[in-house]
Amino acid sequence: MLLATELDNFIDRYLAAYAAAQVPLVTEHQDEWQAPIYRTVLQDDWVEWQPVRQSAELQFHDLAHALEQPFHADLETYYGRWYAADLYASYADHPLLLLQNYCAEDGQRLQANLAGHVLMKRRLRQPLTCFIGLAEESDDLLISVDNDTGNVGLEFVGRPQHEILAPSLAEFLRNLTPRVVNLTINE
Repeated sequence: MLLATELDNFIDRYLAAYAAAQVPLVTEHQDEWQAPIYRTVLQDDWVEWQPVRQSAELQFHDLAHALEQPFHADLETYYGRWYAADLYASYADHPLLLLQNYCAEDGQRLQANLAGHVLMKRRLRQPLTCFIGLAEESDDLLISVDNDTGNVGLEFVGRPQHEILAPSLAEFLRNLTPRVVNLTINE
């Protein structure tokens, strides 16, 4: 339950940072999704959004069964607690983008991408990790959770983790700082 609490606390800090800066939460609208996070359509492909607790949490047991690979319990809590747009944050000197799922359909897309990641790790004979975000320093720098240890670290696509950021996802979230990004929309 500690991870769920830390995730909830980060969402609260995130919302507070945007409110204090008087910047709306904005993301691109996906026409094919009826995402519960969507609030107000602003223009064409842009919409204001708000995080929403998942009523039916995203489950990983079918994916784990299909891949014959159990997943670290933190992964299900991380992706199964909230619907949200991707979240901007900083960890130490690293500007990050935490991946989230907008809705159930997006959760299915996410799981397909995670399956591809797992299969790549197997093919390369590397320790299994699951991505949770991107580092903005480089297009192919992932934030990932080590499936065995739960360590959160950085890895380049196709490579093992090379820098450990935190020994657990809960500690990682506890030490994150929300970054307010004002997405400019041409009105």
